[in-house]
Amino acid sequence: MGFIHDVYATRMDHIMAQTGIYLTWVTAAILCSVALMPLLRPRFVRHSWSAYVDMFRRYWFHMLIVFSVYLWKDPLDQIDRALMASTRIEITPYIYAIEGDVTLWVQTGFKSELLTEVLTHFYVMGYMTAIFSAFIYPIYADDRYMADRIALTMFYVYILALPFYLFLNVRVTGDVIPGMETLAYDLTPEIRNWFVQIDPFTNGMPSLHIGMPFAIWLAFVKWDEDGRWHRFSMALLAFIFLTAFSIVYLGIHWISDVLGGLIIAHFAVLLADKTREGVWGVFDERLIGRRFALLVDNPRLALRKMRRIIQRTVEPYRQASRKQTSVAIVTVLFLTTTILVYDATHQSFPLEGVEVPSEATGEGEWMIAINETADEDTAIIAWNLSTSTSFKVGGAPWPSPPSIEISGERMVIYDGFRYDWFEIDSSSGVISPEVRNDMSYSIHDLGIGTTLDGVSYVALLNSNGIEVRNPYGGGLTIIDDAQNVTALTVAGDSIIWAADRGDGPELSIFSVSTETRQSYFVNASSDEETEEGLREAGIDLDPRNGSITEISADGPSIAVTVDVGAMRRIVLIDRIMGSSEIISEPAWDAWSPHLTSEKLVYLQITAFAPSEIEELDLYNDVYLFDRSTPNLPPVSLTSGSASVHQDPRVVSIGAAWLVTTGDDDPILEIYDMEDTFEPYSRILLQAAVVILVPLLMVWTVQTATESRNNQASESANI
Repeated sequence: MGFIHDVYATRMDHIMAQTGIYLTWVTAAILCSVALMPLLRPRFVRHSWSAYVDMFRRYWFHMLIVFSVYLWKDPLDQIDRALMASTRIEITPYIYAIEGDVTLWVQTGFKSELLTEVLTHFYVMGYMTAIFSAFIYPIYADDRYMADRIALTMFYVYILALPFYLFLNVRVTGDVIPGMETLAYDLTPEIRNWFVQIDPFTNGMPSLHIGMPFAIWLAFVKWDEDGRWHRFSMALLAFIFLTAFSIVYLGIHWISDVLGGLIIAHFAVLLADKTREGVWGVFDERLIGRRFALLVDNPRLALRKMRRIIQRTVEPYRQASRKQTSVAIVTVLFLTTTILVYDATHQSFPLEGVEVPSEATGEGEWMIAINETADEDTAIIAWNLSTSTSFKVGGAPWPSPPSIEISGERMVIYDGFRYDWFEIDSSSGVISPEVRNDMSYSIHDLGIGTTLDGVSYVALLNSNGIEVRNPYGGGLTIIDDAQNVTALTVAGDSIIWAADRGDGPELSIFSVSTETRQSYFVNASSDEETEEGLREAGIDLDPRNGSITEISADGPSIAVTVDVGAMRRIVLIDRIMGSSEIISEPAWDAWSPHLTSEKLVYLQITAFAPSEIEELDLYNDVYLFDRSTPNLPPVSLTSGSASVHQDPRVVSIGAAWLVTTGDDDPILEIYDMEDTFEPYSRILLQAAVVILVPLLMVWTVQTATESRNNQASESANI
């Protein structure tokens, strides 16, 4: 494992290298904020370097509130990705149905290389400058009145946006509208990699690039009574207009996202106004300092005061009122949502009965794992996913861990000069082979197929070519010109292979029933802009002369892994249309595809640019491409940055793979995409609905009663 840790350290170096552009933006934003301060600060404020140091002491809790948002972002983005993989809830089609190609007209009408370059950097650096300045300037000027309100407003903008980001996903326009480009994301490979690390690309509604600065602007307009912040608020207003154009032009946001940002900005300011006295009555840094000094000097008096504060806080909720009922409603909704989100984001679970798998494969209802231990022979376990029962696979002993091929209810286990044929039968505790076949040659690879007449066959790759045999050893045909084969698979009547002939990535397809041949050249080239950007980044690629290393097929479609030099790409081929499409991220290493008629899973490196370093694929994630929704991008089913994932497979209830974390032994995990919520979650949801009905009725009655009593009290006073 020492080598793995060395690789991990190298990976961290590459991740840090990818943060170069981000550090540049952050540094530039800080410098711009400082440079603009003499122009935008209130006239009574005099610049002093010591004030920068002093503001950390005076406003540390304000900073904690605002910057805590950035600590939440990464885990919340991971939850968002998991929810998308489990539920696929999004409202993008509805937004597109309403808006159509409005944003495309803006992009095509103004598109230019210079404008794209400038607005991409403005999109990130300008936003950082505006937000950083809006928060820092009031606390630097020691304007606590405004600092209190700005800090709360910024916090509430993000809080209000969270439900939309988690449950109402809206994808960026450049991924949805035909002909529209994500200009900012694709400006350079380095920028593309950085954006993919920090953005799920489904958090369009509402736009925080509009919501955050507009909320801050509203706060200044509402509370800047003497106009001391007039110059800054006018500059912020100009920034908002330019940002609105930028996010539409760059292929990131919809017009509806902008409207959503404006709406949550209004609510954030209202919420800040209603809660500011309560929040800062407790968390004002000056009060916290005094209370701490009192606690040290006179603990009894400090505890008595703390008790009185708690009593005053709880007092409004002791008697049945609208406030009490509101708290009960919010509590029920929060607990229900939390449990449902937990279930939706924790779909994977270890497969019981499989102790230390060294290899795993699966299809349909079956997962087959090889257990390799030091003190006994290799054991093979079959797990039925529909009945949750495990079976021992007979045919041992195997002197070394064999390879397994499975197709429906048929399975072949092979190694060296031998292969065993199985018709999987779960009626007994042991799944035994139908026949053992000993060959005169070493088997390099193997596939299971069915002729057009429904007859099963086995295709065996050896040094002399590909031999097609029936399960019980009888020969059918030989493909003797299949030499230097780099990958082999079988789908129905078709035997599909790739050979290293030096003429690029090409597939050969042989029909067993008709003995006819076809060839497909696989196009593993991305768009010219991406390829040029990779070349400029020093990444050597040659898609035209790449080689196919893996193949997975299902009927009319074929998924292949193409080694293009510094990385591998997953390409999906449509045999009927003769077209091909790169499914994986073109700038990241991807491999190990498994294709079915509905889904494609594969492994992919994430969070850094590809390199020439060997074994860097130890750390990866499992990605799912849902073929029933081809317009949706692939989603990550895992988020283990320090985990080793292997052998992903599409199975009847979802997906399965091997995972190793740290020094632990590998375990076989299943990702259940059929039953998102556990039975107890459905019971909880039903109970919550039953509880909420009377609570809402009581809340309505209490609201009407309190309103009537208030009116009567006002009339009596008059």
